[in-house]
Parts: sequence; structure tokens; C-alpha cells
Amino acid sequence: MNRILFVCTGNTCRSPMAEGIMRKILSEEGLTDIEVRSAGVAAYEGTQLSDHAASVLKNKGCVGPSASTFLSQILIDWADLVLTMTSSHKRHTIQLYPEAVDKVYTLKEYVQDDPQLADKISEMESLITELELKQALSGQITEEERERVLTLQKELPLPDIADPFGGSYREYEKCAWEIEECLIKLAAKLKKDR
Repeated sequence: MNRILFVCTGNTCRSPMAEGIMRKILSEEGLTDIEVRSAGVAAYEGTQLSDHAASVLKNKGCVGPSASTFLSQILIDWADLVLTMTSSHKRHTIQLYPEAVDKVYTLKEYVQDDPQLADKISEMESLITELELKQALSGQITEEERERVLTLQKELPLPDIADPFGGSYREYEKCAWEIEECLIKLAAKLKKDR
């Protein structure tokens, strides 16, 4: 696995912070053969990073992308692994590029290392897919199915990294810290898999 693509909405906050922080971690860990990029499912090509995201990266000694990039087939083809900031980004990416389904994960999902939690996440995703299909075909969702989804939602940690867009510098720092925590686990996983 040599190419990782981080995906968020506008590619001005979360995914550029992930890209910049991951570059620094890869360098520190001697994983210099791994490339990282970022993109947004609703990015306006060439938009500058948010001021707070740029400041957070600078204060951490990281370099992010110079401008936003729209998620494209070229980037999907380039990537060996696509890590999204939220489950909705994941679903959107898979809907646009269904051939990439086997390499698209949320960042938190990919780095979690609890097998029981992995089983619950897998069950939840399968159940939601099944229910969406059922609903699309005008089927009725049973009370039992609704209850199972609610139970799983209560048992699972939030799979998303919250969007700091429009927030304070402190909110961007908090977001970057959450991303960095995941990226440290990612680097350890990459080293282990070598």
C-alpha cells in the first residue's frame, strides 16, 4: 500500500489536515515510500485551505496541500486506500465509484483494532445497505430492523470526524488532534503490514 487518499467535503479543513499530518508522521516513521493526497466530494477546485486549518498545520510543523482538489476518477484510480472523514463521505464515494468499494473506509473504521467492534460495524453497514435497498424497492422496514439499527448505533462509537468549518481555532485544533490520533494508529498498522 503506497498511496493513501483522504476525503472530506470541501477539502479545505479535515482532509488537508490529515494529508499534512500524515506526511509528517510518515517521514518520522521512515515510511517515506508512501504518498498521501486529499480531495473533497464537494470541493471547488483551487480553493485555499481554511485559515485555521493552515495555522494548525503550520503550528504542528506540517505541510498540507496548497489548494483544494475535487474527488475524481483519476484520484480514485491513483489511490490504494481511500480514507474518508465521515460515513456519508464513504457512501458518497462508493456511490460515485462503486469499483473502489474494497478500498474505501472511514478513517476511524480503518484504524480501529477491536475485532468485536469490527463485527458490529460490519453488521451495521450490511443492515443499513439492506434497509436502503428494501426502502428503494418500496418494502416496509420492520420494527425489529429499526430496533437493531438503534441498538447498534448506541453500541458503536461515532464513525465520523466532526467538521470544524466555520468554528474557532480551538475547534480546528481539537479536530486535528482527533485526526492525528487516528493517523498514529494508521502508521503503526502500515508498519505492521510491511
